[in-house]
Amino acid sequence: MVKRFFTALLLFGAAVFLFAEGSLTMDFSIMNTAMRTRAVTLEIPVGETMPVATIGDSYWGLGTSGSAGMAFKSSGNRNVKAEVSFDFNFPEQEYGGASIPIITLDRAYVKARFPVLRLTAGKTRLGWGDGFVFNSGDVIFGSTSPYVDLTASEIRTETDWMTAINIPFGRFSFLEGLIMTPEADADAGKYFGEIQDLSAGGRIYTKVGGIKVEAGYMFRGNSDSPLHRPYLALQGNLVIDWYLSGSVALPASLNASQEEIEDGLKDSFNISGGLFHIQELNRVSSMTFRIESLVMPFMAWEESSPATTAEIPTYGLLLYPEILYLPSDTLSLSLRSVVSPIDISAQITAGGSWNIFQGFSILGYATINAGEKSDTFAIDRSNGVWRAGTDIVDGYAFSLGVSYIY
Repeated sequence: MVKRFFTALLLFGAAVFLFAEGSLTMDFSIMNTAMRTRAVTLEIPVGETMPVATIGDSYWGLGTSGSAGMAFKSSGNRNVKAEVSFDFNFPEQEYGGASIPIITLDRAYVKARFPVLRLTAGKTRLGWGDGFVFNSGDVIFGSTSPYVDLTASEIRTETDWMTAINIPFGRFSFLEGLIMTPEADADAGKYFGEIQDLSAGGRIYTKVGGIKVEAGYMFRGNSDSPLHRPYLALQGNLVIDWYLSGSVALPASLNASQEEIEDGLKDSFNISGGLFHIQELNRVSSMTFRIESLVMPFMAWEESSPATTAEIPTYGLLLYPEILYLPSDTLSLSLRSVVSPIDISAQITAGGSWNIFQGFSILGYATINAGEKSDTFAIDRSNGVWRAGTDIVDGYAFSLGVSYIY
């Protein structure tokens, strides 16, 4: 099966050059990272379905990681655009005695423009709401988790299969609707998703007095816990750009009790907002400032000291400050952080990029988790409080690498 995949991939590349009118872009990055991390093993106890983490001693590790991307974008037809892109991520995974890189289909979509509507079909991303890290208006993918990779140029990149129709009714106004097919349960012998598990929604986008007003709704289908997800987003400019959005997720089951609805409201209601400004210093240098916040009114507003993973609370306030300094058109310096003010912890990343040659850059980053053992971010999880899949580093990480786009 693996050989067939690579054969198909090679044939795709050949077809791009022979028959298609468009552009092929390749990007490659590799990073050498030293970090203080911790040995963690996951085991599924007999009779259970969820893994249990066993945490070992901390140690300084050194590793190499990276990715190679290939994207083909069509051109030549002003009414139709398409893109197919793959990502090859490494280190490789062992499969059948061979080392195979992790390959993902990042995007595969076509966009067509008709006289009265716009059609998008395939695997892609729609940007509902506003926000770089925190975006309550993103009811399609969700953009509220504080555990993100601050070394990435784009924080939220998740894509999914969908079909969307956009109907403009003014220069800055449109209606948009989409449908997302449910995932199939192959383990149960089902190669199609059940129709009641589909997700669908829509939004209206317009301007009122110079302020962008966006309102929408998403139905998230799920046999066990379907959800209604409405949202409202505003965006404008008062010397600096500002944006604000809010959303909630309510049980969509007809049998949902009043208590379940109230609990759903308290658990999901969140508001995000941000300020953004670019200040030009001279003809070649500039500074960019951004501050975002995520408020969850019904979450914890007092610090606690839990003893286990399950007891780490979700606090009611998170912040994302960012400063980007461009002293020249080839050098970029950045300072980013996700801050949890209630338990006074943060993940802080400082880094830079030096574009030496066209398309070729040297990258460097330093990351620290500043906080106590039971905080949202911790410099040391030695007491066993650990969130599987969320702690990016256990203390410190230093990375140095290169990227090349051609």
